[in-house]
Amino acid sequence: MNVEIKDAGDARKIVNVTFDSDEMSSKGKEVCREFSRMANIPGFRKGKAPEQVIRKRFAKEIQQELTRKVSTSAYEAVLAEKDIKVYSILKVEPGNVSSESSASIEVTVDIISDFELPKYEEFELTVHPTDVSDEDVEKELNSLRDQRASFDEVDRASESGDYVKCSYEGTLDGSPVAELLPDKPMYGKQTNTWEEAGQAKGLGVDAIAQAVVGMKKDDKKDVEADFPDDFEVAPLAGKKVNYSLEVHEVREKKAPDAEDENFLKSLKAESLEDLKKKIKDDLVSRKERENIDGKRSQITQKILELPDFPLPQQAVEEESKAIFQSNIQRAAQQGAKQEDMESKKDELWKEAQTQALARVKITIMLGQIAEIEKVEVTNEDLAQAATREAMMMRTDPNTYVQELVKDQVRLNRLRQDILHDKTLELMSSKTKEKLAEAEEKTTETKEKPAKTKKKKTK
Repeated sequence: MNVEIKDAGDARKIVNVTFDSDEMSSKGKEVCREFSRMANIPGFRKGKAPEQVIRKRFAKEIQQELTRKVSTSAYEAVLAEKDIKVYSILKVEPGNVSSESSASIEVTVDIISDFELPKYEEFELTVHPTDVSDEDVEKELNSLRDQRASFDEVDRASESGDYVKCSYEGTLDGSPVAELLPDKPMYGKQTNTWEEAGQAKGLGVDAIAQAVVGMKKDDKKDVEADFPDDFEVAPLAGKKVNYSLEVHEVREKKAPDAEDENFLKSLKAESLEDLKKKIKDDLVSRKERENIDGKRSQITQKILELPDFPLPQQAVEEESKAIFQSNIQRAAQQGAKQEDMESKKDELWKEAQTQALARVKITIMLGQIAEIEKVEVTNEDLAQAATREAMMMRTDPNTYVQELVKDQVRLNRLRQDILHDKTLELMSSKTKEKLAEAEEKTTETKEKPAKTKKKKTK
C-alpha cells in the first residue's frame, strides 16, 4: 500500500491510497472465502463450493464487498497517517476496483493545521472579590421583599414609587408618532400601560414616568417630552413630542416586613437571621460562579487573540449555516419582518461566518489541549448533561436520553460541549489570578402590580 498526499486548499488534502495487484488479489480471495463460508449452493456442502462457482454466483455482491473493504482500508490508512492530523473525512472515491489489478482510492480530508498551543499556565486572569458585606445582604433582602410586594389600589394622587395605569398618545409636528414609528408603540401610543411614578428608566418615555407623579384616577394632562440629539430612535432625536396623558388607576407598592412570618416561610427561612445567612451564602456562591464563568470567558478571548491558522473549510461552512439559521429564527421570534431579514441577508451571513471562524478555532484548540491533558468525556458526564438539558426543557429525562441516543449529530455536539467545558475548567485551574478592585454596583429592581395582566409593549 502506498500513500500520497496532495494539497487541495487551506486545511484540505487529497490522499491517494494505492494497493498493488498482489494486495488486491489477496483481498479478493478473502472476500470470496467469506461468501463461501456463508453461501448455500445446491450440490455443495456449506463452505465447500469451488471459488469459481462462488465468484460467478455472487459476482455483483463480491464486487461491492471488495470495494467497501478497500475503501475502508484506505480510510483507516489516512487516519493512521502521521504526516497529517485529520479533522474530518469528506469523500472517499474508490474508482475502478478489481481483484486482478492494482487500485487507487482518493480520499478528501479536512485537516487540523499546525499551530502553536498557548502557554495557558502563564495566562493572568482577573477575578473579583467574593466578600459579601452587610450592605450587600440588605440590598438582596430588600430585593426579595420587593419581589413579594403587594400592589393595593389607592384613592389619592400618585407618589414616587407608586404604579400608575395610564394611557398616552404622542404627536410630532401635528402628526401621530404611532404612524411615524409603527414598530415602536411605546413612543407613540399606549393603552392601559403601567408606569412607575417618578422613575426614569432610560427605556421608554421618561417624561411620562415623571408626569404621572401627583396625578390621580381620571386625571388628564398634556406632557412635553424633549428627546436628546443623540437619541437612539433617529426620527425622535432632537425633537419635542407632545403627549396627551390620562391616568386610570393608582396602586401603592407595599413590601412585606423582613420579619413577617409568611415572608420568611416563603423563603424557607426560620428567622430573619437564618434568611440573612442564606442570602450571604447564596451571594458568595454567586460571586464564585461569576469568577469561574469570567475566567473561562477570558481564556476563550485569549485563544481568539492568538494568531490565526487555516481552518477546516467544511467545518466553518457548516457552522456558518447553523449560526445563520439560528440567528434568522431568533430574529423571527422577536418579531422581525421577513422583508427586513431578506434585505440584511448578506450582512447576517457575514456575521455568521465571523462567529463560525471563532467557534471552529476555539473548538480545535480546546480539542488539542484536551488531547494533551487527557481530558475525557465519560458516559456519566453525558448522562448528567442530558438530564440537565431535559430539565431545562421540562422534558422527561429518560425520554430525552432515548431520543438523544438516536441522534448522533446532537450526541456528538453534546459530547464536544462537555469536553470543551471540562478543558476550560482544567485550564482555569492552572492559570494565574489577579484580584480586581471591588466595584460598587447599584441594581434597581422594578416590579409591576401582580394583579394586572396588561403589559407595556416595548
